[in-house]
Amino acid sequence: MALIAAVKPSTTLDSNTDDFQLANVRYSDVQGVFNAKCVSCHTGPNAARGLRLESWESLIAGSDEGEAIIAYDSSHSLLIELITNLVGGPHPLELDAKSLTDNEISLIESWINQGAPSESGKIPFADADQLLYVANQSEALVSIIDMETNQVVRNVDIKSFGFPENASPHHIAVESDGSYWYLSLIASNTILKLDRQNNLVDRIDFIRPGLLAIDPKSDYLYAGRSMAAVSPPQAIGVIKRSEMTFEEVEIFLPRPHALAVQPFTGMVYTGSLAVNQIASLNPQNEEINLTNLGGNRPHTLVNFAISPDGRWMVGTTELTAKVLIFDLNLSPNMNPVDTIAVNAAPWHPIFTPDGKWVYVGNNRNNTVNVIDMDKRILSKVIEGDGLAQPHGSAISSDGKFVYISNRNLEMSEGHSKHANMYAPRYNLGNNSRIGTVAVIDTSTKEIIKVIEIEGYGSGMGTAARTP
Repeated sequence: MALIAAVKPSTTLDSNTDDFQLANVRYSDVQGVFNAKCVSCHTGPNAARGLRLESWESLIAGSDEGEAIIAYDSSHSLLIELITNLVGGPHPLELDAKSLTDNEISLIESWINQGAPSESGKIPFADADQLLYVANQSEALVSIIDMETNQVVRNVDIKSFGFPENASPHHIAVESDGSYWYLSLIASNTILKLDRQNNLVDRIDFIRPGLLAIDPKSDYLYAGRSMAAVSPPQAIGVIKRSEMTFEEVEIFLPRPHALAVQPFTGMVYTGSLAVNQIASLNPQNEEINLTNLGGNRPHTLVNFAISPDGRWMVGTTELTAKVLIFDLNLSPNMNPVDTIAVNAAPWHPIFTPDGKWVYVGNNRNNTVNVIDMDKRILSKVIEGDGLAQPHGSAISSDGKFVYISNRNLEMSEGHSKHANMYAPRYNLGNNSRIGTVAVIDTSTKEIIKVIEIEGYGSGMGTAARTP
């Protein structure tokens, strides 16, 4: 799918003058700045940090650590941040090299904000179709990651649509063909619909929306309630996506949060944060069934995931640290057929495409647990840099990579100030609590990359696998 249309530049600029118009900047002028100030270190196979600046193609390829620029967003592009905000810098001044002039910086910023086009007008990643959408809950921003290169290629600023900084984007659902995506805004009590070019198409008002789930076989999108909603309506939202109209369906369950749709039958499952109950909704006849899970302690059901074949569902429990396994062939009887103890506060689970593995981040343990679904055991505990309050999960369509978003906000009790925190690669003065997405190679079950986003990585969405 095309991520965004190309824009062709025109006017040539002289970056050595003080009086010039920063409109329609040509890449050749940007390359001139790089040639004068950057390529002495950033060129060839031994380029510093793996960032090569001898061509548009090498710049867009990024560095060993990720993207150098984000088209249309100079303020969040690492290249600009390093040459303007680096503590002890700006780069390359901290290396006793000549820094860029204000005009040179403005030239590069303008070029990025115009889409970072090549000399011929090509926009980077305009045709990317393997996209991961990540909510930055504390920044009113959504980061879009290209899963082929594992770098951020776009940012969508929710404030540009008129929402405040505390809108709290939380969870994302994407159409299977990538044509539209949906975003819940907790604090703004709103669910947005955006198109593949990231234009706002429509919105509905919904009290404290939390998780979203698409039924790929129908026109329905389902919405639960956020953990931030203390006493929300005992109902979930049933949204007709094509019209963005909705009704609230009473499910007689306090604080409905965990949410999933069975891809073949369209059955909807939601679990309570307050009581040990699961509700199943048949949208065909609107029949609702409640299952009491029992137990002396509240589970606090965080989220559900359903296997690609539609047979199995897993649910995570914040307070009892369990992964519950359900056989959907027994639905609407939702008593678990197995229970697996995992690390503290398992959050959003995800199945691999073959259904053999479940990955789930542990919000209070800074680990990722890998469940062997054939043996029904905890197979591996993944640790490593970049895991700091794991939250959301996603997987590439080929099953090669699992993605775990991380909040990186709070300290664990009894730990020193910086315990269990992720330290950003560069000190920019205001980024100590930067969010991350840890990329796990499913063949080795190890973290192979940490993608830095903005703040409080929460829910994620990709184009869904259509059965």
